[in-house]
Amino acid sequence: MKAKLTETKFRSAFGRVGQLCSRVVWLGAIILICSGACAQNLFVSGTDAGGGEIFKFPLAGSETIFATGLVDPWDLAVDRAGNVFVVDSQCGEIYCGAEVSKITPQGGRSILASGLGYPSDLAVNSTGNVFVADYDHGIIYEYKPDGSRATFASGLYQPVGPVFDNAGNLFVADNSVGDVSQGSIYKYKPDGSRVTIAVLNPGDRPADLALDSMGNLYMADLGGNIYRYALSGVLRRYSRSTFGSVPDSAQSLAFDNAGNLFVVDVGDANGKGNAIYEFTAQGARSTFAKGNTLGETFLCLAFQPMPSCCQ
Repeated sequence: MKAKLTETKFRSAFGRVGQLCSRVVWLGAIILICSGACAQNLFVSGTDAGGGEIFKFPLAGSETIFATGLVDPWDLAVDRAGNVFVVDSQCGEIYCGAEVSKITPQGGRSILASGLGYPSDLAVNSTGNVFVADYDHGIIYEYKPDGSRATFASGLYQPVGPVFDNAGNLFVADNSVGDVSQGSIYKYKPDGSRVTIAVLNPGDRPADLALDSMGNLYMADLGGNIYRYALSGVLRRYSRSTFGSVPDSAQSLAFDNAGNLFVVDVGDANGKGNAIYEFTAQGARSTFAKGNTLGETFLCLAFQPMPSCCQ
């Protein structure tokens, strides 16, 4: 009896060890999958000797070309499934406009929208709907995945930089109209109602907006400065400060998972100085990539949102 009891205990213990090993292997696989999914890629629109491209920069790895064959790519947005949406110009002898292409992670390309003003800026909400700020027409359109379109907001002058917060509110900057209307930053609730977050200074030339994990709003200015608006402040709500600057012209903004801000500097009038800069949360600046050195021109950038297992 004793021998059989010992043998039973041994088999039981061995079974538990096997189950434990299986769980460890399963957990390890999940960690590897999530780690791979959480390794962010930076997508950048631009040009090189081959024409209009989308470059892919792994934050730990070498640059590759994600998509080619574009005419004059502009703003980017990436949904949680890894689909990249890009504004591309379609200019002829008489008409100059833009279309929005959808490019899957495998490289398949389709047209989501056409007949837009150029340039136009993009944002994707949590449900995968694409919002297009039509620069020329002062309208923000909402496109569902099936391509159907609705007007989300109108009556703007030259809207740029749409970006969503975690609550589904859409922020957008609107340029000035000479002496008629001062530029502003607006917040649109999901139902389309609007409040003014800030009235811009007369010399501001807003190009893009981005939100950090603390809910602060950042604005890229074509004059080179990057401004920060404290949206959650109690005593000084919406107060503005200068977060940092780039040598020439700040055009596009995006935050990575670690809270670092990436900025495209388009360079001077001849494109000299075109680069991507990286800012820490404390505002320290370093050079991430130089367009002139690589034989490329960088225009706009975007990160893919984090999968749920990364949060």
